[in-house]
This record gives sequence, C-alpha cells and structure tokens, in this order.
Amino acid sequence: MRKHLFIVMLALLALFAGSAAAQEYYTLPEIREQAANGWHQTYTDKYGRTRQVDVDIEVFGEDTAPVVKACWNSKDFRVDGPLGNPVNLIPEARKKGKGESIYLYDHEPFMKVDLDRKYAEGYENNLALREVYDFCATLMQEMGKDFYRDFLWEQPSVFSVPYSRDKKTGGVYIPAIYSISFLQEEFGLPIITHVGDSFQSLNVVATKPSLQFNMSSQEAYSCSGKDFTVSEILAEDIPLCSVKTAIEGARTFIESGYVHDVTGLRFGYVVYSDPEADWSQRLSSEDVNTWYLVPSWVMTCVTLLDPKVDDTGESPYYQDIAINAQTGEITNYFDTSLKGGGDVRYKGFIPWDSVK
Repeated sequence: MRKHLFIVMLALLALFAGSAAAQEYYTLPEIREQAANGWHQTYTDKYGRTRQVDVDIEVFGEDTAPVVKACWNSKDFRVDGPLGNPVNLIPEARKKGKGESIYLYDHEPFMKVDLDRKYAEGYENNLALREVYDFCATLMQEMGKDFYRDFLWEQPSVFSVPYSRDKKTGGVYIPAIYSISFLQEEFGLPIITHVGDSFQSLNVVATKPSLQFNMSSQEAYSCSGKDFTVSEILAEDIPLCSVKTAIEGARTFIESGYVHDVTGLRFGYVVYSDPEADWSQRLSSEDVNTWYLVPSWVMTCVTLLDPKVDDTGESPYYQDIAINAQTGEITNYFDTSLKGGGDVRYKGFIPWDSVK
C-alpha cells in the first residue's frame, strides 16, 4: 500500500514539475511585442451565443514591472470655482424643461487625446485641452498638491464633453464642459482598478487614486481627487506570463455567459488590499492605509446581470476584471469568501529567482 502511494506521489510530482516547466515567463518589453497584434478571436459561450473579441491590447509601462506598497498621500480633496461645478448646471436645465443633455464625447474610456485640440469649439467653450490641463495643474499647485505630475494626462480614463441644448431654439443653453477623469501612474503604469471591482458582489472595499476635473471657463470648474504615495518597492521587476496565457484565462469568463462584449485589455496596476487589516470588521477605504500595486492585466467588458438574457438594457454595465499577469488566472467573478465579498487581499508574487 505504501509503495503504491509513493508511486502515485512521484507521478503527481512529475506532473507538477512538467506543468511548471511548461510555463514560460517574459519581461515587459517582450510582453509589449506579443501584444502588438491585438486580441481578435471568436468565442461561443455556454448558451451557444457567439462573442467576437476585436480589441487592441494596451501595454503601459517601460522596461520593468515593479510590485510596490502604497499608502494615502492625499485623501478626498475638492475645490470648486466661483461659479461652482458646471456639470451641475446641465441636469438643472433638464429638470426645468429648458435644456436637453447632449454629449459631444460620451464617457470615452482611455481615449488618446490631442492637447492642442479645442474639443468644445463652437459650443461656447473655446479652450484647448492643454489650457484646461494647465489650469488644473496651476490650481492643484495652489492647493499644495504636487502630485498632478503623476497622472496619465495623454489618455484619460474617462473623457466627456457634454452641453445643454436649448429646447426651443436648438442653440447652446449651457456651454460645453470638459468632464475628465484621470488615472494616477507609478513607474509608467496607470493604476487602472482595484481588484474588488472584479467581483459580482458589491460587498467589497474597493478604492483607487483618482482625479476628476470639470471645466467650462476659469470661473466655472471643479477639481477633486485623492492619491497614493509609494512607501516600499517590494520587487523592482517580476516575471510575466505570455499574452496568450492571459487571454486564455479571460476565455473562461467569456464562456461563462456573463460577458456581452469585451471592450479592452490593458496592462497596468491593480490595487490589492492589506492582508494584515482586521477583516473581521466592516472596513471602509478610510480605515485602511496600506495598499499593494500589482502589475496585472485588466479586461474591460460589458457584463450581464442574468447570463441567460442577452440584454444590457439602456445603460450597459462596464466592468474591469483583473487577470493575474504571472499565471494568467482570471479573478473569480463569483467569489464571496471574504465577509460576503470577493477576496481583495494581497497574496504576493513570483520572483525572477524562482523561475530562472
């Protein structure tokens, strides 16, 4: 019996060793080369529906993929101009029945912008985007916020330009507004999402740095945000699985039937929470001041509440799903193992020394 058990154990070890040997790892520049052809593939989900993925793959960063520990540098600041936040004027006009909301650009994600372009020209806002950015930077400096340099300005996470059209005349009732959200970046990698946003359950503590700026003039604006500062570099670089392996991990979720459409695949930072925090308590993001930034893949997709019903409704729900950039394993969308929500705790990384 013992001899039989020993043989079985040897077989399992050999199988594990073979699997480990089959896993190849790459540097960030090599991953960028692999991603150049994009993701173009057709899948069939468990309900027999065809899902066509046709997206460019965006790989941020430079030569390395560091793992870092971070803490809050600035929490929840906000300042409004003399005329207040212009975004509030548009719904007010709609409620009064005088104006209707029109979007020249409607919540465009990761849009590559031209800083010298006047995106609202002709709608009573002739500011070039560079003028908006310069004003925002100056405003933040005056508030003592020097972290404005650390945001991904050339590719906002959300770019919108709404205005209110006069219902009677068809002209401009409320001037067009730049309404822009930005992602903080460290080592050239934008902090895209918190892993808590990957779960179906909303019972999670999910947060990330952010900067939101709204502006129609130098009197009508609003600036708000919060940011991290790096407290420790845990690894200057980590080995990465192939792009093909990461896409294979995404396939499992697509075939589950919950994915209506894939709109992006990006490499950057995903925030994980402090594993040493007291998770027996109901925590908020204000209760925790230790966070981990882990290089990861993020698949942005439109998800379905009911996978059997292929209907996104009037407002499709875009969700960011984190994929482990070392193993290709996709975050378990259905996980409720941590106080009824998904497990958001940091779990470490594979170092280069262990795979060479």
